[in-house]
Amino acid sequence: MKHSRGLKGILAIAAAFLLSAAGQAFAQSPIVLKLAHGATADQAIGKGMNKFAELVDAKSAGKAKVNVYLAGSLYSERTALEAMVNGSVDFAGASNANWAAFTDALLFMDLPYVFTSEASFDKALHGSVGQEIRHRFEKSGFKLLMILNNGGFRDIVNTKKPIKVPSDLKGLKFRTTASPVEQAMFRNWGAIPTAVDWAEVYTALSSDVVDGEFVMPTWLATAKHYEVLKYSTQNDAVIGIQTLAMMKDRFNGLPKDVQKAILEAAHEAQEFSNKADNEQRDSAVATARKLGVQFYNPTPAQMKVWRTTGREIWKQFDSKIDQAFLKRILATQR
Repeated sequence: MKHSRGLKGILAIAAAFLLSAAGQAFAQSPIVLKLAHGATADQAIGKGMNKFAELVDAKSAGKAKVNVYLAGSLYSERTALEAMVNGSVDFAGASNANWAAFTDALLFMDLPYVFTSEASFDKALHGSVGQEIRHRFEKSGFKLLMILNNGGFRDIVNTKKPIKVPSDLKGLKFRTTASPVEQAMFRNWGAIPTAVDWAEVYTALSSDVVDGEFVMPTWLATAKHYEVLKYSTQNDAVIGIQTLAMMKDRFNGLPKDVQKAILEAAHEAQEFSNKADNEQRDSAVATARKLGVQFYNPTPAQMKVWRTTGREIWKQFDSKIDQAFLKRILATQR
């Protein structure tokens, strides 16, 4: 009888030990978070995403782990945002134009000739205007973690002919994002806007589904689009950003120390990515020239035509864009 009671005691102690060990193991299991983005690993944006994952792991002391899926390996730019909204991934990012279906916080950025230079753009987006954008994202249900430089001004690039003035675009099929502003701009310039997911653009250019696109040199170089493109026009119409975001409710549901690690990691990764972005721009243009792409800079008279015709579409979006906010952005450049 005593032997039986002793055995039961030993078993009870063993069971308690196993439960304790299991509990500790469970507590030590990292929170695994998925990140989907359309950038490639060799782009500044992709490098920033990988740096973010590395920093989250370090700053959370292994409590959170971010699995990064780049280059559309899990979702394209547009579908990554949809996946974040429906909970299939935790983090996602896209260019400002691809956010149009989810929030109007960045819609002003699609307007042509809002920013007069890259310096004025940086001053606005990484200052008080950037803070207001983050606030507007929160009101739409998103936690905007990174505002990333995205290769400077977009170029008008195509496979058919040199483009000097807007009328040269007449009849050409141009790949656009889902942004209604971008589509209206190209329609006003006489082109035929055609929405194509980024991952499919190279094939679309190669097969004449589209004749051109409106993209920054860094993205064109890393995606090898310069292999099929022949002409580039630097009309300095639109400059935008890339992003990384999370659903606000998902972020708020994480442990406080993990939230802190994510915010700190995002801040450092943003600086890391923006520095890499600046370094990649010159090499991207050099790559294009080596492949025989012809670059054209419009004359002052031609630029006046680009600006005038570009800004003609602003009135179409007066009701969708916060005019007071737009005036504030324009005022930062004076």
